[in-house]
Amino acid sequence: MLIGEPNLFAYLALFLWVPGTLFAFSRLRPPLATMVCVLSGVMFLPEQLAVDPPLLPPMEKLSITGVWAFIGCLWKARDRIIEARPLRGLDALFLLVLIGNFGTAMTNADPLVTGPVTRQGLTLYDAFAGSVKDVLSLYLPFLLGRAMLRTRQDLLDFMLVLTICGIVYATLALIEIRLSPQLHRWVYGYHQGDFSMTMRFGGYRPMIFMEHGLATAMFVLSATLAAWTRWRTGAIKPWVPLFLTTVLILCKSTGAIVYAMFVIPVVALTRRPRMWLATVLAGMVILFPLLRGTDVFPTDTLVEWAHIISEDRALSLWFRFDQEDQLLERARERLVFGWGPYSRNRIYDPETGEDLSITDGDWMSQLGTRGLMGFIGLYGILALSVVLAQRRLKKISSRRDRVLLAGLGLVSALQTVDLLPNGLFHFLPFFFAGAVSGLTEGLALAAAREKKARKKAAKTSAHRSAAAPADGDVVA
Repeated sequence: MLIGEPNLFAYLALFLWVPGTLFAFSRLRPPLATMVCVLSGVMFLPEQLAVDPPLLPPMEKLSITGVWAFIGCLWKARDRIIEARPLRGLDALFLLVLIGNFGTAMTNADPLVTGPVTRQGLTLYDAFAGSVKDVLSLYLPFLLGRAMLRTRQDLLDFMLVLTICGIVYATLALIEIRLSPQLHRWVYGYHQGDFSMTMRFGGYRPMIFMEHGLATAMFVLSATLAAWTRWRTGAIKPWVPLFLTTVLILCKSTGAIVYAMFVIPVVALTRRPRMWLATVLAGMVILFPLLRGTDVFPTDTLVEWAHIISEDRALSLWFRFDQEDQLLERARERLVFGWGPYSRNRIYDPETGEDLSITDGDWMSQLGTRGLMGFIGLYGILALSVVLAQRRLKKISSRRDRVLLAGLGLVSALQTVDLLPNGLFHFLPFFFAGAVSGLTEGLALAAAREKKARKKAAKTSAHRSAAAPADGDVVA
């Protein structure tokens, strides 16, 4: 929802991102250029603004960032893209999403009539258009992370870049905490969302250049975890993660603060780098529809805990769970392929056609619109990237690499967990998952090659020693 009119610079920013991306790829190593362009595009390009060229899907912040980063990779690192074998292995789960799009269209050709309102049925064009959008906005970021981030240097660079981006965003957040969220309006001429949603606990929740303050807080949390992880390896002084942690608290996002309370001690104090917590969180996400559908998930307990914080928070959480229960019942009616787009998955008053639903969590939206097929495809990629990384971690010999990977795995898992209570504001959960998958696979393979080379060298040395003449032997 735009509040105000975009200025000329807003459109220029979208168009100038193309030569800016190509310039970055001409000057930096392709993996470094990829992470810089992807993160900075999410951080700084205008929200809720799209250019709709003929015969092409609308080009907006996320699609422009992903598409042109991919073009830069094809230009400078085509071999990495080819070696990644797109849509093979773990990527094959995305085929479920594409197949599901056509299944959704074929099972939702009927229009829905609620009172005076008619919601159109789906056609194969909707399936095709939705598939193109999914590839550009969801699969490409995952592929970029998995294909381009593979080596120890890529890991070191990524954690450094993420920390620097966090410092930049934390500094901008302090401006909006003090003056109110105005940076997007000052730069691009309009507010990117409902301004009333920025007021929390007698102050302001910063948005900067993201769609919602929740997205900003989760980004700061990700950078904070990266900073604490780098501190564990001795790469930075403690004031950097302490500064980011302080700003995270000032962002006034309850969810991000609760995550931080549990995971920062794990990152900062655990001696042996493991991914067990990230794996548990990822597993919970993929099983969440089953847990909610069978009433195993402790909703009542969570409401009671929220009541300790405030009565309003408890009421808000109870209302959210109640809405999810109603939408789950709606989703069960077309469980395999879902109801499709055009808000067909929601609940309406049968007489007036009024929308009675409020959807917060992305998981519920995906399950209702895509069904189990699409949900398993999308969330399977996010969750299994972390689960497979846990199995590969023990194969990596360098302790520093394991520490950094464990921290990055936790970042990816938390970005995925946050899709349960909140929406999908950008593609970073998929980019982080791809980075975790690519780095753990690449470093595990490198460690295996190093081990094999050492064994071969030791075997060669033993053969040479056996063949060498002993002292006192006469050589003819």
